Amino acid sequence: MSRFRIRTLKVRLIISIFVIITSVYALIGLLMLLAYHGDLFNIENLYHTGRFGMLLMIVLFFMISVIIGFLAFYRFNQIFLKPLNELSTALKEVEKGNYNIVVSTDVRIRELHRLMQGFNRMTKEISSAQLLKKDFISYFSHEFKTPITSIRGFSRQIKERELDPKKQKEYIDIIYQESNRLINMSSNVLTLTKLEHQGTLTDKKVFSLDEQLRKTLLLLEKQWTEKALELVLELEEIEIDSNEEMVKQIWVNVISNAIQYSHQRGQLKIQCKKDGKFAKIRIRDEGTGMPDQVRERIFEKFYQGDASHGTSGNGLGMSIVKRIIDLCGGKIVIKSQLKKGTVVIIYLPLEEKVRK
Repeated sequence: MSRFRIRTLKVRLIISIFVIITSVYALIGLLMLLAYHGDLFNIENLYHTGRFGMLLMIVLFFMISVIIGFLAFYRFNQIFLKPLNELSTALKEVEKGNYNIVVSTDVRIRELHRLMQGFNRMTKEISSAQLLKKDFISYFSHEFKTPITSIRGFSRQIKERELDPKKQKEYIDIIYQESNRLINMSSNVLTLTKLEHQGTLTDKKVFSLDEQLRKTLLLLEKQWTEKALELVLELEEIEIDSNEEMVKQIWVNVISNAIQYSHQRGQLKIQCKKDGKFAKIRIRDEGTGMPDQVRERIFEKFYQGDASHGTSGNGLGMSIVKRIIDLCGGKIVIKSQLKKGTVVIIYLPLEEKVRK
């Protein structure tokens, strides 16, 4: 039914525009002839004056008007109706669940061009949302199932078998670690949910950014000393007006990742300086790096570049980092090369009173 209506609308437009254009040209020609030959349609005068040529001119002018009308409509169809028909067909595909449809934006009319671009952006966002939904379910179920299975298996071993104290302690440690993993994941899910529903940054105060970075490194001292990393710090004294606890989560997540993916005895370099209206923090490691397809999806919930889930983490840390930076009004840039390392550059705004 909808297809029939569209065709009916198209036919009506064709007839209406064609009739209007043809009628206008024919009427103009007729009026011009009447203006010079007021007695043109006097039949008796036609025979005596030999003005059949004038009548022939009217017919000829009408035929020219028809041709001009046809050409004008053809152009109208190419400019307006063809893109709208393409958009209508694409919308039917979206109704069927095909979100990978793309319409041509090669349209001269600015409004139609914007409409086509908007449609393509919409389908791209919907497609990404659908992919994110599938990945969310997949990663979420996997991440929760794995530690629960481990806890169940090792607790059964302790319950049903006589174990020596060393083995028993080993199993209890595994249960403890997996329990912590579940607690951390639940905490991160709650944190991210809270951040996503938070529209503005609250509990702001002025604090020392360089000092906060040093305290974060002390907090993570066990991790970087185990890998014997060389720390290179270039920290300019900077104060910012922001939520101290939230900003701290940025450094804990980003620096933890840098340590985790660094090679033994590698270098970890952290720089902090003012850059115009922003504080610029640059964190560089010499670790494994990541391919472009991983880097492009790194802020998605539950996404982990390591498909085997062989590394610790639950794929929520960078989602939390991105959300906090957005709330602060800053931005994050990630550059990475496989086997060469990763650079994370974060810009946090300096409030007016701090900049002064």
